[in-house]
Amino acid sequence: MGNSNAKGDMNKVAQQELIRLSWRIACSDLVHKVAQFEKGESDASDESKEAVGINSLKVMDDNGVVSLKAGPLNLESFHSEFMNAYFKFCPDIQKKFPQEHILVARMIQSAITRLVKGKDDLKKLTSSFANSHRHYKLTKEHFDGFGMALVQTIQKRLGKLGTIQLIQIWKKVTSRLTDELHAAYSKAHGRLAIAG
Repeated sequence: MGNSNAKGDMNKVAQQELIRLSWRIACSDLVHKVAQFEKGESDASDESKEAVGINSLKVMDDNGVVSLKAGPLNLESFHSEFMNAYFKFCPDIQKKFPQEHILVARMIQSAITRLVKGKDDLKKLTSSFANSHRHYKLTKEHFDGFGMALVQTIQKRLGKLGTIQLIQIWKKVTSRLTDELHAAYSKAHGRLAIAG
């Protein structure tokens, strides 16, 4: 019996690590830079490799095995792609967004960080979101679109690294997140309707 609990805990830890690593890769320009290099779109000189960060992406161990490391996060690039996807799923939501989308990027980063660290309690985040958004007329479709756009952006940015299993994990995680956000929003919006 205890063995099945240990296995479940190990699977949970493994999934959290997959989320953490794939998030870092999706938020970096690693996949794009490697694809660009493999297509020969960058010069072969060391100077040009350094310019696109190729040298910093490869690490060789003592056995001569080369692995890739995620470079620095590029949330601006990720966020731009995410917002484009989100506005395709929910074009009506675009007019509700401020010109500066940094708050959305911070909310996404905070939610993913909480999920990666295994913090099961998203109450503080969802409560804050619900209170700050209670005056908007959001629908379940807006929350679902948010989740679909997030998964689509992650999958696109992961490229070939975005396996079916990994994307299924991301779908499960984002579904949980959007369900909790929607529940908190509905509760806060209900309070507003009662108070109004």
